[in-house]
Amino acid sequence: MRQILLTGQPNSGKSTFFNSLTGYKALTGNFPGATVSYQMGSLNLMGTLYSIVDLPGAYSLIPNDKAELETKKFIINEQDSTIVNVVDASVLSRSLEMTIELIELQRPMVVALNMVDSARKKGILIDAKKLSELLDVPVVETVANHGRGTLDVIRATYGAKPPLDSDALHYQRDVEQEVEALAEKLPTDLVRSFHVPPRTVAIRLLEDDPFYVKELERYDEKLMKKVKSGRHRLEKAHGRPANFVIAAERHNLAMSIFEQITSFERTKPTLESRLDTVILHPVWGYLILLTVFYLFFTGVFKTGAYFEGWILAQFQLLGKVLSGWMSQGLGLLITDGFVQGLGAGLGIAVPYIIPFLVGLSFLEDTGYMARIAFLADSVMHKMGLHGKAVIPFVLGYGCSVPAVMAARNLETQRDRVVAASLAVLVPCSARTVIIFGLLGYYLGPVYAIGLYIVNVLVIGILGRLAAMLDPRISPGLVLEIPAYHMPSLKNVAAKTWIRLKDFFTVVIPFLIVGTILLGFLEYYHLDTSVNSFLSPLTVTILGLPKVVGTTLIFGIFKKELSLMMLFQALGTNTVTDVMTIQQIVTFSVFTVFYVPCISTIAVLYRETGWKNTMYVILGTTGLAIFLAVAARGIMGVLL
Repeated sequence: MRQILLTGQPNSGKSTFFNSLTGYKALTGNFPGATVSYQMGSLNLMGTLYSIVDLPGAYSLIPNDKAELETKKFIINEQDSTIVNVVDASVLSRSLEMTIELIELQRPMVVALNMVDSARKKGILIDAKKLSELLDVPVVETVANHGRGTLDVIRATYGAKPPLDSDALHYQRDVEQEVEALAEKLPTDLVRSFHVPPRTVAIRLLEDDPFYVKELERYDEKLMKKVKSGRHRLEKAHGRPANFVIAAERHNLAMSIFEQITSFERTKPTLESRLDTVILHPVWGYLILLTVFYLFFTGVFKTGAYFEGWILAQFQLLGKVLSGWMSQGLGLLITDGFVQGLGAGLGIAVPYIIPFLVGLSFLEDTGYMARIAFLADSVMHKMGLHGKAVIPFVLGYGCSVPAVMAARNLETQRDRVVAASLAVLVPCSARTVIIFGLLGYYLGPVYAIGLYIVNVLVIGILGRLAAMLDPRISPGLVLEIPAYHMPSLKNVAAKTWIRLKDFFTVVIPFLIVGTILLGFLEYYHLDTSVNSFLSPLTVTILGLPKVVGTTLIFGIFKKELSLMMLFQALGTNTVTDVMTIQQIVTFSVFTVFYVPCISTIAVLYRETGWKNTMYVILGTTGLAIFLAVAARGIMGVLL
């Protein structure tokens, strides 16, 4: 099996390239940070089996975050693999800096010149043949989102050789002299341990790459003094730090190559640029954002409500038929609970979660999700969370687990902890089921949208408090704004299924086991003990029916179960027959804000530690009680 490593800068189309080869086995996002850990897939091309590895996006091989560090480690350690560098042709001058770093590794490599269609729309014409000659590696033009040229790239990897030491990729004479002088002094066994050429090790040491410097300090402190002397000479000659000097050299090389291979033709202002002047406008942009959110959630509600009533009615009819066939006892109790629970799962979760996930995938693939992050950055400033902290919050509307994981890409520990802790409060798709399936369906969409607004305000207030307690300034936003794309229906469907399949493989089995367990608890009257134990909270504080206690416990495993088990606990799918409007609102508010699900808790523990996880568990429980009591009081006054 031949192994191919896909690497490139964020938003170069690398994950889309991977999906087109391996059959959509990885999620594709139009904003940086979507690919946190590498993905693997396989391809059988003309009888040859390839292992394709999609590495996290990286701007450089000198890592600024954990994702870039993992990319660097994988590339260096996987010596028998071929590198495919996916570059965005529409911003080629910037993309080539990473390409030059990869060529310095002297590894078999192919450049996939992606998005050539977008480059042409901007009037950028690239001579791929000349680029190949200058880099001494195969260069293949591709349009990954249409699958054009991707297989040609894989064919080009066959027989690919390490590039020659080309003069076109050498630095200025004084910089090259320092590099060559240091490379000659490096011990052979030390260089061999890095799995890269001596010249590359010398360059990395001069630019103070921690990955190489730490190893050299352990190996030979005297040699480290020579490295520092070389840096000092570069700094003295150029008047700035050595790492800046080498970065500037790569930039100059990239610009020189770009100028040699590129020509331009006059173009009119594109529709995309005109759209961005409005969509990213400091006033109109937010009005458009609110409109998009309103249409998005209204569409989810109306689609879900259309199917929910009909599906629930069918399961109610099935329940009546079964109760007529079976005698009273444990069997009927379990069967009836199973029918009601499964009906709630298929009748409530599926009608809402499918349009929600389809809409989310659509927003990602069009490129609008990155623009939402750009607009939200000013809000993040108010919370003391700048830059990429936007991303965990956006991802949170899909699932809290990747939202917490995305926080690992933030630069400081303080930002990672605050962003991960607040991201668990964002209504994920499971909470969306509760909001629309209960609050929206029985009380109307105004109530559902109102809870979303309250959620945003609460997160904003908590973020502001966190900023006041720890007022350190975070890095500013550096965000790729991708081109607009017409979403591929195949890609949207595949991404929706990838996100939805856990519901059928995890939630539904959980629901079946839960309904059987609740049937046993009811038959042996053990549920009364659980409900009595929780009654000080459910009945006294929140004013809810006593029987909802068990549903809150199931909700800790999977948030959707709180609602689905509610139907079985109440003994009916018509919630308004046994719960008042005040109780429905109180229950919805509490379940949206209280303890995150077990999966989120596990990831939160791994990313932020047990102490912060305990703070989140206790804090969200206290917050949920406070907000639910406030909702109960407000609804009592209004009604």
